[in-house]
Amino acid sequence: MDISNFYEEVIAFGILLFSVVALYFMLIWHYRFAFGLMRNTSSYEKHKAKIEKAKEYLFWVLKVLLWLGLTGMFMFGLYYLSEGMSLKALLLELWTKIPEGFWLEAFFVIIRIAVIITLSRYVLKFVYAFLSKNEQRAIENRCDHCREITIVKLYTRLHNMVKYTVLLGILYRITLFFPFLDVASRGLWMLLIMYLTVSVGLLAVNGLTMIKEKRGALS
Repeated sequence: MDISNFYEEVIAFGILLFSVVALYFMLIWHYRFAFGLMRNTSSYEKHKAKIEKAKEYLFWVLKVLLWLGLTGMFMFGLYYLSEGMSLKALLLELWTKIPEGFWLEAFFVIIRIAVIITLSRYVLKFVYAFLSKNEQRAIENRCDHCREITIVKLYTRLHNMVKYTVLLGILYRITLFFPFLDVASRGLWMLLIMYLTVSVGLLAVNGLTMIKEKRGALS
């Protein structure tokens, strides 16, 4: 192998390792966004220690996966080169399989995803502020026999329903941008429907409990 080919193989090797690191930072960005949504919920302060611990554990797992991915890719690259095969040829082969116009479409997809995430954060802040205000008002104006915990549970479930519905909806919308994630998008859609069904059912139960408490106060 001459010097020029050697440097080309080293660059190809570096690109493969960089792809693992890029995937890691994409996951980090995604989960930071997800945990950022939790900060706007009424239950965040109550469960802050547990949430921060879960966040720390998750990011530790991602770091472990990063090193496993880098190690695996490094071993793959060494094996590939030791067998006399070319990493440069492999990357070029993969590059030729990318359909025409893919990168332009990917650029617009990234822009649309960024817009969706940005708008959702502003909408969630408004919704959370509205729910928190109404929760405080409901607690202050509750009847003598109405328990505060019932009201808190209702609004906590509303907060969680909004939060996770938006989060699942964003993930579902993102997967729709990529045809090869068709199976994942269908799974997310089913998960979203199931979650909404369960959440609405729990809210209905909570609402009936509040109605019973008010009726008990009037009787």
